[in-house]
Amino acid sequence: MRIIILVLMFQNFLFSQDSLFWFDISKVRDSIPTTPMVIDKIFGTSQLKIIDSLRGVQVSTKEGYRLQLFESSTVDEAKKVMTKYGKSLKDTLYLVFDAPLYKVQYGDFVTKNQVENARINLRKRGFKNIWIIRSRINQKIISDTNKSGGNKR
Repeated sequence: MRIIILVLMFQNFLFSQDSLFWFDISKVRDSIPTTPMVIDKIFGTSQLKIIDSLRGVQVSTKEGYRLQLFESSTVDEAKKVMTKYGKSLKDTLYLVFDAPLYKVQYGDFVTKNQVENARINLRKRGFKNIWIIRSRINQKIISDTNKSGGNKR
């Protein structure tokens, strides 16, 4: 009886090992997903280049507003529109997937007045069919160790 229990325990130990040595990444057919995508006009450069300068900055989220500029059921169409709008807009654009649609959203606004003014300005510039949505927005907080003229949003 002890031998059977010992064999079962040893067999359980052998088959419970989780290993990825058998996995070959070169045989994976799916491409790496590229969403979510953010065109960051605030910093204007690759985030990798400025990581060291941002050690005193923390990003948190809170309730706020964004402008939704476009929505589509295909990611390619949404990326084209995002690239097109990224050339003419000065704030951050977000590509958000909310099943089954890909949505292009603009900015991080704290108050309803701010987002309403931005919507009016974009309408004057020729943007059609944009609307205000409530969203979780990014809020940058400058820590006391790095208050060198940064703006709180």
